[in-house]
Amino acid sequence: MAPPVVMFPASELPVVAQTNLKGTKRKGFDGNLKTCELLEMLQYNCGVEEPVTRNSVVRCWPVEKFFRRCRDREGTFMVETTAWEGRGKGK
Repeated sequence: MAPPVVMFPASELPVVAQTNLKGTKRKGFDGNLKTCELLEMLQYNCGVEEPVTRNSVVRCWPVEKFFRRCRDREGTFMVETTAWEGRGKGK
């Protein structure tokens, strides 16, 4: 079973990113996500137009996701920053 996901506003991401998986503050990372490498990934969200019809069309829409690859004393870690980057930012 997957662990529960903690919800928080995108504006708090720099503060939340300072905590590692053990729940302790990252050493060697000040929370400045802008200094981390920006990466992007394109995924697709697909759906069947008429699920009850046998030959129904499947339509897909692109979903752009942003990530930052950051570094602390233990190495690199990834943070999804899609909501924090906002539409059109980071490019």
